[in-house]
Amino acid sequence: MKQISCAYCGKPVAKREKEHVFPKCLYPPSKGKSRVQRLTIPACRDCNSGWADDEAHFRNMLALAGDPNAARRELWETTILRSFNEVDGSKRVSDLIVRMKPAKVAGSERHMVFPGEDERVMRVVRKIIRGLCHYHNVMSPVSEQRVWADVLRYAIPQEFLEQMSYYHREPDIVEYRYQVLNEEGINSAWLLTFFEQVTFIGIVFIPESGSV
Repeated sequence: MKQISCAYCGKPVAKREKEHVFPKCLYPPSKGKSRVQRLTIPACRDCNSGWADDEAHFRNMLALAGDPNAARRELWETTILRSFNEVDGSKRVSDLIVRMKPAKVAGSERHMVFPGEDERVMRVVRKIIRGLCHYHNVMSPVSEQRVWADVLRYAIPQEFLEQMSYYHREPDIVEYRYQVLNEEGINSAWLLTFFEQVTFIGIVFIPESGSV
């Protein structure tokens, strides 16, 4: 019988131990019975239990970043607002407030959050890319140190986008593209867009001999 290994650290896992590549908390109640299968991969208990708090913060940050689409507005008005009334609700609100910065938008002063400047957000982005590498048989396991990610700050040339494979898990929640390169020390390149608004770019580096 083939041994199943954790997609994140490579440790042996039981068949029933799985992790959602994209956090379940990103989906509003109306998507609860979606026909789109949410991606799951094997994960050990240590890895599986190490994301919950950051994933909720990731959801809340993305809910405030940019103009909302219908799915994100529903998520904010239902799941997120209810979470602020829970035991740790005040901490979650505080975590958002400290991330807000003044910014000018169309000549008006606003307070905004910047996901790319939040290490907890970027940790989840790197985790998602690592999970996708396993799901698409690109490379596994991939250590966090092998992944670089940031908010996409410049337009990607159309010819490059056309070379990337496109997938989505409900396009109004998350869509992504990737390309395997395996050249100049780079294994693959990734683009992840959440709520049709915030796009992250990621690079997975080829491990050196004897490392992960």
